[in-house]
Amino acid sequence: MNKDKNSQLSFLPIHQTKLFYYDEYFNFFSDLYKKKLLPNKILLTGQSGIGKSTFAYHFINFIMSEGQDFSYDYNKFAINPLNKAFRLVNQLMHPNFYLVDNLVDKKNIDVKQVRNMINYANSTSFEKEIKFIKIDNAEYLNKHSLNALLKIIEEPNPGTYFFIIHNSSVQIAETLKSRCIEFKISFSNQFKQNILNNLTEFHNIELENKILDEIYNPHNSPGNTLNLIKLIQNFSINAENFNLKKLIGRLMELNLKNKNNINLNSLQNAVELFFLKEIRKSKNKSRILLNYSKSINNFNLLKKYNIDMNNMFYCIKENIIHG
Repeated sequence: MNKDKNSQLSFLPIHQTKLFYYDEYFNFFSDLYKKKLLPNKILLTGQSGIGKSTFAYHFINFIMSEGQDFSYDYNKFAINPLNKAFRLVNQLMHPNFYLVDNLVDKKNIDVKQVRNMINYANSTSFEKEIKFIKIDNAEYLNKHSLNALLKIIEEPNPGTYFFIIHNSSVQIAETLKSRCIEFKISFSNQFKQNILNNLTEFHNIELENKILDEIYNPHNSPGNTLNLIKLIQNFSINAENFNLKKLIGRLMELNLKNKNNINLNSLQNAVELFFLKEIRKSKNKSRILLNYSKSINNFNLLKKYNIDMNNMFYCIKENIIHG
């Protein structure tokens, strides 16, 4: 495992043992479960980095850890790291849990991954307990993998529950949405700030005020901001010399070296921050808005069609680095 992937490891949703500010969502879902009304095809839609995936892992552990030692702490919305179900899910070894996600070295979820999941779904569950299948970053399903998924989503096997996570900045097929019960996750800017404060305190993260002021955006999600903070620490960027142009340049180098969606999302996040700050201080807002629109469109095309990065990087260099 390379250094860049390790740097993100502790912030991956599967490793998060504490859930912040999801009380209402958690109480609602747990009430559905207790009344045996929990949908078996759940689509969680919302901003990237808002905590959708972390919430799904916590809710799954809440159910899986029932009756086990070190079960889920409902009062504190916390997973006990000593819990057996958590450790097995964390290692992707739990017999009643299956994860489908875009692989580090690929831009899309391919059809083979979905077919392997279907084989798993059609097998008998361990001790006849319920199964959880989590599909993360569903916006990265390609045409073939989506078509394969639709077949099993139409009529899931009894006792099998799908949690499908969708980052709303990229559209997913209506054919998938129509087969699921969609729950839209959103928080106020103040709540997002509170979640970020709790996360930085929980992970003992400290950053100089100059850098925090540069990367803070009240509209940004806590997870995306946290990933930027971690990358800045890994780059060992000095606060006196820090600016968003330098961060974007380093992130482009990182993307060329290690092409994965975590790095690409962080780059897009930094680009959006740059344009937001430029819009606030510039008199020629129309030109900046046009450049912003071009840049974000390139990101979305890259994610959707897995096209080459060179055009996007040329656009960033022209409009940001040398702009």
